[in-house]
Amino acid sequence: MPTDATTNATTTAADAAPTEYIAVATPKAGAATTLDTPTPAHEKGQMVPLTKLFSYAERTDVLLMVGGTLCAMGTGVSQPLQIVFFGDILSAFNPGATTNTNVGDAMRDGINSIALKFVYLGIGVIACGFGQVACWSIAASRQGKRLKFEYIRAILRQEIGWFDVNKPMELATKVADTSLIIQDGIGRKVGDGINFFSMGISGIIIGLVKGWKLALALLAFTPFIALTAFLMVKTLSSAIQMGISAYASAGGIAEESLSNIRTVQMFNSMDKFVAKYDVSLLATEKAGIRKGIAIGLGTGVMFGTIFFTYAFGMWFGAVQVADDQLGSVKCTSDCYDGGRVLTVFFSIIMGAMALGQSGPSIQAVFSARTAAYGVFAMIERTSQVDPLDDAGATLPHVEGEIRLENIEFYYPARPDVRVCSGYTLQIAAGEKVALVGPSGSGKSTIVSLLERFYDPTRGTVYLDGVDLKTLNVKWLRQQVGLVGQEPSLFSVSIAENIRHGKDGATMDEIIAAAKQANAYDFIMSFPKGFDTEVGDRGAQLSGGQKQRIAIARAIIKNPAILLLDEATSALDTESERVVQESLDMLLSTRKRTTIIIAHRLSTIRDADRIVVLEKGVVVEQGSHTELIARADGHYRKLVEAQSRAHTKKDTPEDEPVDAMVDVAADTPAADARRMSSAKALVVPPSHDAAKADTAAVYQVPMSRVWKLSAPETGHILLGSLGAVVNGAIFPVWGVLLTKVTVLFFDYSLSGDEMRTRASHWALGFVGLGVAFCVSVVVQNYGFAVVAERLTHRLRYMGFKAMLHQDIGWFDLDANASGALTTRLATDTAMIMAMTSETLNRGLVNVATLGVAFGIGFYYSWEMTLAMLGIFPILGAASYVQMQMMSGHGKALNEGDTKAGSLLAESINSVRTVASFTMESNVHQTYLGHLATSAAADVKAGLGGGIGFGVSQGVMFMAIAFLFWLGGVLITRENSSTTFEDMFMVMMAIMLSSFGVGMAAQNMTDAAKAKVAAASLFETVDRLPPIDCASENGATLPTVRGEIELRNVRFSYPSRPNAPIYTNYSLRIPSGATVVRAVRRSPFGFYDPSAGAVYLDGVDIKSLNVKWLRQHISLVGQEPVLFAGSIADNIAAGKDGATRDDVVQAATMANAHDFILQFPDGYETQVGDRGVQVSGGQKQRIAIARAILRDPEVLLLDEATSALDNESERIVQASLDKLLQLKKRTTIIVAHRLTTIQNADIIAVASNGVIAEKGTHHELMKIPNGLYAALVSRQMQQPK
Repeated sequence: MPTDATTNATTTAADAAPTEYIAVATPKAGAATTLDTPTPAHEKGQMVPLTKLFSYAERTDVLLMVGGTLCAMGTGVSQPLQIVFFGDILSAFNPGATTNTNVGDAMRDGINSIALKFVYLGIGVIACGFGQVACWSIAASRQGKRLKFEYIRAILRQEIGWFDVNKPMELATKVADTSLIIQDGIGRKVGDGINFFSMGISGIIIGLVKGWKLALALLAFTPFIALTAFLMVKTLSSAIQMGISAYASAGGIAEESLSNIRTVQMFNSMDKFVAKYDVSLLATEKAGIRKGIAIGLGTGVMFGTIFFTYAFGMWFGAVQVADDQLGSVKCTSDCYDGGRVLTVFFSIIMGAMALGQSGPSIQAVFSARTAAYGVFAMIERTSQVDPLDDAGATLPHVEGEIRLENIEFYYPARPDVRVCSGYTLQIAAGEKVALVGPSGSGKSTIVSLLERFYDPTRGTVYLDGVDLKTLNVKWLRQQVGLVGQEPSLFSVSIAENIRHGKDGATMDEIIAAAKQANAYDFIMSFPKGFDTEVGDRGAQLSGGQKQRIAIARAIIKNPAILLLDEATSALDTESERVVQESLDMLLSTRKRTTIIIAHRLSTIRDADRIVVLEKGVVVEQGSHTELIARADGHYRKLVEAQSRAHTKKDTPEDEPVDAMVDVAADTPAADARRMSSAKALVVPPSHDAAKADTAAVYQVPMSRVWKLSAPETGHILLGSLGAVVNGAIFPVWGVLLTKVTVLFFDYSLSGDEMRTRASHWALGFVGLGVAFCVSVVVQNYGFAVVAERLTHRLRYMGFKAMLHQDIGWFDLDANASGALTTRLATDTAMIMAMTSETLNRGLVNVATLGVAFGIGFYYSWEMTLAMLGIFPILGAASYVQMQMMSGHGKALNEGDTKAGSLLAESINSVRTVASFTMESNVHQTYLGHLATSAAADVKAGLGGGIGFGVSQGVMFMAIAFLFWLGGVLITRENSSTTFEDMFMVMMAIMLSSFGVGMAAQNMTDAAKAKVAAASLFETVDRLPPIDCASENGATLPTVRGEIELRNVRFSYPSRPNAPIYTNYSLRIPSGATVVRAVRRSPFGFYDPSAGAVYLDGVDIKSLNVKWLRQHISLVGQEPVLFAGSIADNIAAGKDGATRDDVVQAATMANAHDFILQFPDGYETQVGDRGVQVSGGQKQRIAIARAILRDPEVLLLDEATSALDNESERIVQASLDKLLQLKKRTTIIVAHRLTTIQNADIIAVASNGVIAEKGTHHELMKIPNGLYAALVSRQMQQPK
């Protein structure tokens, strides 16, 4: 890894990069950076041709798409045909037919004949609807699988320089997003578009054929209807996404604080984060209200336009009927009657709406063409270093001689910073060479060049005299083994991780490698042995265990060249000893060329040759003895500087320092702490936070939730009024439509009377449109305010309660930060839906059904009872159709999820993938996940096809049944049911089913909402055993810093069977102490299960938690910085800190100078987790934060162990200043025993008790003493 030169790079190339993929190659000879194979970058507006979207279609896919197209056309044409039959059947209903039995029989026969056509049409629609959805969905899934496979294959074959400038952390998400967009644009949306287009065109054609005058008049409104329909569908489909986007900022604050809860609580920053979260929620609330208004306006305008069109169309149709049927001159041919008018009217309206609804399908295709541009550019790009290319030579035998000749190199991400400047180095076969030097000197660059992660800008790298560029890349990397400081493991079993070192390795080989790596025993201690899953990036293992598995992976590879890049620097003493033994065993198995990179010079003294690098050139080389003998040599200066840093006292001379050494088990305390925040292996049944199924028993009365919305009572009443009016409009719509339809058949009127009545009813439609527009806006606004403010309060309450929970609660698996942020996002939305949304939709439905069935029973109780039987079917069908309109896409299945996880893991560990030539393995595993996904997609496609086809076809059959029944009721003897009665009931209830379907699509599962409420309120109501929000507890007038642990027993809540302390007693006088895992007890993070912890003689349980933490500060190995400015991060150390306070603290922490070098100075944003500053800079900012707090108890936890020599020197100087400010109790935790030899007291803990205590010299004299053994091991490690 290019750790020396790429850390915290801010690159010109990256800054100028287009928004998607850019073609970047490894620098070649004669140029600092190159774009040698410039496949076009994805710029806004660039698209691939439509045919290219289907490049991966096979013959089966083509047949499926042809079949899907024909079925979609059939489904589309069926709707206008329904209108033709509808007009015919209305014409068959002659109001005077019941006066004559023969006429009645003829009418009934005609009605039955046409009703049967509806049935046949319904059967055809079921088949066509199924074929449309199933064929296009399955074809898209099959093509998408191939496209994704080629896409991933193209990504993994790129050179590492490409990843440097293409943000690998975002790449996996981008792949998933673009793949979904493309699959959406070549699948079901295409079928929907063909369906709507066929419906639109056929509807307009039928309208023109049946009555061109009325059709042309209505077509003038078509653009408005199409536009409003498109806008409504677009609004509905984006509504949920708008809410998610608005919540992203608040969710980021929650994730940042909850994932770093120890730092947040230690600095008492809970209220600050709650305030920030609250401000972000205000933006979310406003966005949600705007979304509600937008949906109301979109829906209102669309239906208002439709109602206005109804008004004009019905009036104009009445004029045509009056002229043709009631005029002074009777029409003899091409005459308008009621059936014809309604056929033309509904055909044109349906055609216009269908064309508008095709908008999302067209948009999906264009989005897919745009997204595909970057994908195909990636697939077609030629990698500069292609690990999958078979080209290149191989050597029959590898000796391991390495020669770097006149190397110049710039990282692609920083083309203006030269890393190597004429670098020349020769390493003999089998030689053990150590590389040392400051950060940025080019040490790790050699590793990258040898593995051909990059090619040099100028110069040549040779292996056994052969230019690396002429060798096959995969073969070359198989000859090189890398063990880094932080080994990348994959989320598979231990056996599979070791097998990554050698394709096809047998279990016997894996076991042998594990034994050689000193890993076999701890692996077999796991219940599943080699089948144990290591978790995300090996999260279920300790640092030492991960490192030994990585060594086993290197052993099974049996490389000719071994690269050790800080392989033990981050480990504790015991783990370092075991890992070092594993490395020694690896080196002894065969003669191999070894390159060691190390900051700790004591670890490389036995190297055959030590090479000193500075500013990209070799400044010195020789053995340790030779180099140390040079009076003014670079190596000697480095050794002396490091020696001074390690022998110097960690506190001023006049202050006592106690040190405590923990004899670590295989999972050291540091790993225990990390493990506690990872997946909990054991959940203690006695712990009150461990009730995994609290939601099943925790009851939340609805009245409690409603009380939270009490301030919005006015908005609830406003929204309720709008909902009731909105609900009543649908059945009233049916009444008006019936009145106009009956008017068309009332030939007893004069022409003027028909025109007058038509104008009257037309005004009724106008009024209905205005009422709908106003009511739906009022309804959506009122309930949006209620919903968003309730969600705001719930999230605020939940987040505040979470931040104030005890740390043991966070250690449990169910309360991982990701789970908590998800709970805040989804549970609150569920609860909101259970209240305001339920009331909203419920009122609409009650009003709709009440008015509809009231009308129905008034006009014909027999028809109404029949409608009651089929109403659920009609509502369900409308629901399915509205779901389609709102663009609900497919959910990710298990195969998608696993494929996405594998991709993210592979891209984020791309150097490990490249180093161990895992590309083919990743491809095959990915292909397996895609096969699982494709199988699920086939099931989903078939199921979706059945659902869509049935939902469409059942509408036709229901209409056929109702018309048949109406014919029977009207034509029976002495019938009191008239055509108007029958049609009134049909229209009122059928249009009501449409309204209920619209309302039902947003109804939330009540059971899920109750579980969500129980989950959230259980957290809100929980009283943590250590409550940092409580005002209770004593405070001391002054703090001396004397700490005593008396008979302490303690286990982490997540691992109750792994005791940390069994009978732990230690008294630390005011001054300083070094305590390992127990240091959290003074924080009040945990309470001991037995015994007590005292501060200045007072049990800390009796002290106020917030006050206690104000007197303690921590500087750890990996300090946590929060997104924000440098000034904000420093100011977190003290409430109300001024800018002068911040500057003064930064100056004392040796941070002021580097801060001012940034263009924005103290306002420089540190980025997420401080990624925009280097490790040394982060430490100095953390020290400035600690200085600002000026605590009486200071904890230093490996504060410099992960830094290079220069950064360590500066940070150590900053720590010395901090210690000199005042007399304070200082607790130092260190793996390197050389850093604590000058402590006044060193306490050695073993098996949870204090085993030894004394000065360094006293402990070294104890026969067979634990401390002496630790020191001896550490001193012997280099040899």
